[in-house]
Amino acid sequence: MAADAPRLDAALAGAFLRRLSERISYNVNIIDRHGMIIASRDQARVGSYHAAARHLVESGAEEELIRPDDSLPEGTRPGVNLPIVVAGRTLGVVGVTGAPEAVEGLAHAVKTSLESMIELEALRDAGMHRRSRKSLLMAYLLYEERAPEAAVLGLAAKLGYDATRRRAPLLVRLPDGFGADEALAAVKALGVHDAQDIASATPDGSLLVFRALPGRPDAAGGQQGTMARGALAEYRAAVEGYVRAFVEASASRGLRCYAGAPQRDFSRYRGAYRQTQWLAARLPDAPVDRPAFLFDHIDAYIAALAPRSALDDALHAMAALIPQDLAKNLGPTLAALDASGFNIKEAAARLGLHRNSLAARLEKLKAYLGVDPRADLGALSLARAIAQYLDLR
Repeated sequence: MAADAPRLDAALAGAFLRRLSERISYNVNIIDRHGMIIASRDQARVGSYHAAARHLVESGAEEELIRPDDSLPEGTRPGVNLPIVVAGRTLGVVGVTGAPEAVEGLAHAVKTSLESMIELEALRDAGMHRRSRKSLLMAYLLYEERAPEAAVLGLAAKLGYDATRRRAPLLVRLPDGFGADEALAAVKALGVHDAQDIASATPDGSLLVFRALPGRPDAAGGQQGTMARGALAEYRAAVEGYVRAFVEASASRGLRCYAGAPQRDFSRYRGAYRQTQWLAARLPDAPVDRPAFLFDHIDAYIAALAPRSALDDALHAMAALIPQDLAKNLGPTLAALDASGFNIKEAAARLGLHRNSLAARLEKLKAYLGVDPRADLGALSLARAIAQYLDLR
């Protein structure tokens, strides 16, 4: 029997009868499918064999009425025996002692109540098993450096997760008073959360969702896990749609979302989670209406991961030559230019400068690099790297 399948045990039966005994005076026996009495108002009968109950289980009959004038087998008394059936399985028998005409209605009421209680217990146990499995899966994915692959795949299969599905990590920093469980329930209510989305609360109270992305058929009809042919746009659209649901659910009360790189391998989920943490630390005041994407900050992310000695070897001498006023403004200047598509007027407005002031700053950057970064990709890449280096230092 599966761990979360409906079952009849002595503890459950005993608890049920203790509550029932407060309201009825008839003796009630609860018998397992092998004919053993596991609970009874008459404690002397617990552990004894009930031949009529065993026969009822074997016959598959829906009811057995035992009258005083019947030839009664050992351990059997007049009354009504009914099968306990849950999810199509006969788990045992409930018997009420007394004249069948007097106790038949009571027996059916007891049977129905006991079956309902067993069903509820099975549902509760199933929920607990799923939560336990989910917690273990997330522990493997996020905190184990070398999680056992077979265990991870086995847990994912039991939970119904497709291990080959592409998912994007989305860290949701929630506003005060808006808990992870509440947030997830709100998004589910909006019909946005997919059965293949893997969600869990983080230790700091945020919500982490590995958002399932649309599968893309390749030429052979399989699933393509690359970022090619519009997959990047699909990734953004899937994550942004999810974030809009969170914003709606929370009424934008200071909510922030951070999206890492899509993954198709469970062994990389740990690194993807760290990407979202890095984004959250770098951009604590990200816009509330859209996620911050790792790919929009990938140069800074890579620079942050590089050993300090490697960055010093590559950039220290060059950074030492930059004018102090240019060093102070280099990062914001490049960010404004990137955001505006290198439109001087729009970039100046983003910086709160007159366009002539920005033009002068760019001339100073050109003099420093020896070439105009707007016309030379190498110079632009170097300027970005120096800005990141100065920021890290």
